[in-house]
Amino acid sequence: MATDDAGTTPIPVIRPVGDLDFATIEPFAEELQQLSTRHRAVIVDLADVTFGDSTFLNTIISAEKLTELRLVNIPDVIDRVFTITAMYDILNLYPALDAAQKAPLRSDGTP
Repeated sequence: MATDDAGTTPIPVIRPVGDLDFATIEPFAEELQQLSTRHRAVIVDLADVTFGDSTFLNTIISAEKLTELRLVNIPDVIDRVFTITAMYDILNLYPALDAAQKAPLRSDGTP
């Protein structure tokens, strides 16, 4: 997993790799939790994620409560999870990293 906490944008980017399930979620969940409590927004680039289960979904929901979570490069396997669970209504999804970096932060100050 890679994290860009000082890149070209003030919004940190986390890039998990592989399966994100009960057995493998801990490093991703810990990093996302830390970033979510320190930044008004966090970008999660899901391009290299190969699987996500309910543990992954709960991790995303928890982070969304703490920060303005922006998800990019959604692979088909994750798109299916978001579709089945109707998460598109509450998540901030962007087609690419550039779009997520350029979008203004919410002005109301809420995550």
